[in-house]
Amino acid sequence: MSTIKTPSSDSPNPKQAQGFRVFSTAVSLALAEVIFWIAILSGWYSLRQVAPNVQIEHSDWWPILLLVPVVVGVFVWSLNRKQRLARMLADEQLWPTILPHWRPQLHGWKFFVWRLAFAAVLIGILDIKVGARLKEVKSEGVDVMVALDVSKSMEAEDLGASRLAVAKRSIERLIDQLDGDRIGLVIFGGDAFVQCPITTDYGAAKLFLQGVNTGAIPVQGTAVGRAIEVCSSGFSESSPASKMIVLFTDGESHEDDAVKAATTAAEAGIEVHTIGMGSASGAPIPLYDRYGRPSGFKNDADGNPIVTTLDEATLIETARAGNGSYIQAAGGLVNISPILQAMNGMEQAEVATMSYTDYTHHFHWFFIFAVAMLLLEGLMSSDLFRRRLTPNP
Repeated sequence: MSTIKTPSSDSPNPKQAQGFRVFSTAVSLALAEVIFWIAILSGWYSLRQVAPNVQIEHSDWWPILLLVPVVVGVFVWSLNRKQRLARMLADEQLWPTILPHWRPQLHGWKFFVWRLAFAAVLIGILDIKVGARLKEVKSEGVDVMVALDVSKSMEAEDLGASRLAVAKRSIERLIDQLDGDRIGLVIFGGDAFVQCPITTDYGAAKLFLQGVNTGAIPVQGTAVGRAIEVCSSGFSESSPASKMIVLFTDGESHEDDAVKAATTAAEAGIEVHTIGMGSASGAPIPLYDRYGRPSGFKNDADGNPIVTTLDEATLIETARAGNGSYIQAAGGLVNISPILQAMNGMEQAEVATMSYTDYTHHFHWFFIFAVAMLLLEGLMSSDLFRRRLTPNP
């Protein structure tokens, strides 16, 4: 006959054993992680609003910050694994006796301090800098407004990838080739608006481009004419530089007279070049669920997939009316050489812009903070911290 063991007066207090549970530590770390990122993002946004001279030297390295939540997840998994192993070893009430150094709460605090140091090092690597002197910078170049079609048909994948993805990569390559030129970005579907005003800040232009997707314009369609009008109004009237519009679109189902808009632009001295995104054979328009996973194709009233094809004839006519050239994307690539050649053949004008030229780098403050946190993490192994974070019997 089995007997039920009851804790004796010498047995560890059950309440004491409760202090060794991992769940509360994991929840606290998760909440701290969420609060940390909300504070970082809101703080950076607010800082950029009041101090536009604050920049990041290595902004392209931002993915290294993703290491922070990864190490948090690994640490929580490690704590949970240790708890499972401890349960296999002995009853929880015996943990304080046989596992005197098993302190999830203390380990959680030490990891949190180490994690702050790790995050500070990564932010320091990105190198936040502050513009110390604003001066006028003169450069020679032309003004270019890029119009990007973001209608649903740009999701079709007849170029080896989605038409929109190929167009965005091509625009990035175009930006990389600019030197002293100014560039702006207009996105359009059934309507059009300026996504990035014309600027010489190529990093900002790329940043605006990265956030573009087919949900950016709620009004569906392909209003090429409207896009040309918005691009034309986006140029500075006071700028003596030659002006060019480059349209990335499949040209299908346009809602207005693109040729007339291109003619009007040409009369104002603005060249209009068109890039045909798509193929003559076309492709169905894929659909995605709320998590970005493929969920079939867009169908017509009869349940058949809708095939979107390139309207090459209209784009050729539009380019001709705008005194420009037509280029068709092929094999996941757009040949931007004709656009660059056209820019080189245009009259270059000297443009003066105000920009920060001298910067003060502040990465060392983050490294100093990291060292301080690591010293604090080492001190947390002392008896003082052990006593404060050990439950009373």
